[in-house]
Amino acid sequence: MRVAVISTYPPRPCGIGQFTKDLRTALLGTSPQMAVDIVSIIRDETPSVAPEVAARLRQDVRSDYPAAAHVLNSRGTDVVLLEHEYGIFGGEVGSYVLSFVEELRQPLVVTLHTVLSAPSVRQAQTLRALCERATLVTVFTETARRMVVEAHLVPPERVRVVPHGGPSALLPDRNPYRSIQPAAATPVVGVAPVGPRPALERLEGRTVLSTFGLISESKGIEVAIAALPTIVAKHPDVLYLIAGQTHPEVVKHEGERYRLSLERMVRDLDLEEHVHFVDRFLSDDDLALLLGATDLYLTPYRSREQIVSGALTFAVVAGCPVVSTPYFYAEDLLAGGAGVLVPFDDADALAGAVLGLIDDPDALLAARKAATATGGALAWPAVGQQTAAVLREATELGPVAVADQTPVASAPQVRPDHLLTLVDDVGIIQHAEGVVPDRASGYCVDDVARLVIVAAGLNKTPSGITYSRMLTVGLSFLRYAWVPAVGGMHNLMSYERHWLDAPRTGDHIGRAAWALGVVLATEPTQAIAGPSARLLTEMLPTLELLQHPRSVAYAALGLSRPRPDVLGKPVELALRGYGDRLLDWYAGHRRDDWRWFAENLTYDNARLPQALIAIGRRLQEPSFLSTGVEALEWYAGQCQLDRDAVQLIGHRGRRRGEDSPEAGDEQPLEAAALVEGLVEALEATGDRRYGRRAVRAFEWFLGRNRLGVPVYDFATGGCHDGLGSAAVNNNEGAESTLAFLQALLALDAAGLQASLPQ
Repeated sequence: MRVAVISTYPPRPCGIGQFTKDLRTALLGTSPQMAVDIVSIIRDETPSVAPEVAARLRQDVRSDYPAAAHVLNSRGTDVVLLEHEYGIFGGEVGSYVLSFVEELRQPLVVTLHTVLSAPSVRQAQTLRALCERATLVTVFTETARRMVVEAHLVPPERVRVVPHGGPSALLPDRNPYRSIQPAAATPVVGVAPVGPRPALERLEGRTVLSTFGLISESKGIEVAIAALPTIVAKHPDVLYLIAGQTHPEVVKHEGERYRLSLERMVRDLDLEEHVHFVDRFLSDDDLALLLGATDLYLTPYRSREQIVSGALTFAVVAGCPVVSTPYFYAEDLLAGGAGVLVPFDDADALAGAVLGLIDDPDALLAARKAATATGGALAWPAVGQQTAAVLREATELGPVAVADQTPVASAPQVRPDHLLTLVDDVGIIQHAEGVVPDRASGYCVDDVARLVIVAAGLNKTPSGITYSRMLTVGLSFLRYAWVPAVGGMHNLMSYERHWLDAPRTGDHIGRAAWALGVVLATEPTQAIAGPSARLLTEMLPTLELLQHPRSVAYAALGLSRPRPDVLGKPVELALRGYGDRLLDWYAGHRRDDWRWFAENLTYDNARLPQALIAIGRRLQEPSFLSTGVEALEWYAGQCQLDRDAVQLIGHRGRRRGEDSPEAGDEQPLEAAALVEGLVEALEATGDRRYGRRAVRAFEWFLGRNRLGVPVYDFATGGCHDGLGSAAVNNNEGAESTLAFLQALLALDAAGLQASLPQ
């Protein structure tokens, strides 16, 4: 049987990656006929490729997901095992994983590493859609099984309980370090104390408490440190070992702030002789050494929602008694007496539990025996056999039947050449003669806002460092343009860096809000998120007063993007006000033959229904959503989207009652708006028709237009400024090039783009 496992994988420092490596070894040990390939999820790292890695999948590049599935479809894979955790897949709440499973042709088994008792709407939608594609779903405990069944994520007959495994080398009768008592001078490699004292090389006569794993605030380590003074007062020999690197995602967003705060806390409590940090990802031999020397293992985790813990599993396999907070997994694993549960965030209770075991040798021995008995069934060989049985069962059952898939676009790869030509250290130059930037045209907020949106999307690709600079340049321009004293924003700047207009409101301020919202939705580092959130918050009173339909639409698209908790209640109120205004405009002009927000179609038309759909989706308001969809469908018909050639509304627009669609040059701005509006409808409704129509609208750039010629310039990576009556406009300015890139990124984010961005 050939199995493919999709997961993080070493050398990426990740608990699920180590789990997958251990599981692969266990599966290979179940049968000589077993083959196990890996689809490795990578992010910032560029690891060496182990022979077993059949494909590497860039976490934040949507088009990598179907591409990875196609690799497995061509390798003779019998069954696919997917290790699911929201944080290891790209997209909102890890939704990109759906683009992978939708392209699979093999039976799928999904292992859930996180099961939330109260998931968000989007988390529940994503997980339910994933489980619907799975032949079988595995969870680690009976509690997790009950939770997924009661949440109607998967029918009970398709759920299997397979425990988390731990290395056999940790079992007390196999661990050479377990037979050595701490008082006999157990070596501890790489342990460094806090403070100037030389590194410890031995544990001599110490009572050892330990915690290991990737370090983050969710681990509650500060609670254990706060408990130590009480413990040390009675047992001066106590040593608390905190082993493991800071979680890579924590490092990315805040560096070593949390670890440094723990070290400072140790110094403030005068505990340097009693707390040591091992700042690295631990090998199996390191773990055997650490757990073999451990008298009590601590997991003071702060969230009840944790449904599994590899670190706790390993400790129990090693026969360590445990003091833990009552998260779901700890309650299940310690139910046989392997440890003591204490309330969350309660240092006094934790200290009491530790002392209760240390001061009572019989209780400590009983907990050790219970841990040894529980852990014996969790060693990897036994878990590998159970997993192999589930995989064989899934192979016999076959894949879940699925409906026809939405076709993806054969879109070109991103070429940054022309974009790099237009962008400088101020912003993006508005116009170009051919591809030569026209510096006399200067800069404008409208285009810089578009640049920020595009840079935020391209920043996720392997060339992200280039786009990161574009992003910060663009944000700097927007900040400089905003004049809080008058509640307005400049728009036009000369090449000599002089503002050419007074600060005011208008479409440009809506577009700036749109850009800031998109940036915040990517959940960047605090150094980017903080300034972006502050600027958007400063602008909010002005944004709430916008009255022009497109200004409102642009602002709504921005405010609807970040998570609800990022900017709070004022944003929800602003969005509801925008939705009401758009509904009023629509009701005042709608006729059976004219389903629109005004008496004429002008520019960037599809942004109006797109904004109403986005508001309805964010606020869970059906009236906004249904009205936006109705208007978008009518407008798509006006663009002849279902005919052989897409024909956009020309730049001169059209009034109600005019029949001819030939009203001036067709512009990339209109095509991008239509593509993104249809993608918005797809994401809000799940109706695949909108995905197919978005692909069709995008093909306007590639030649599905009335002239049958590409508007996108394959040679430069730019986009022509428009489609005239007989030919394309040869100039490639900022607006058109950014419009193309926005449309391309929208397809990619929806899993509708076939080729890989470079």
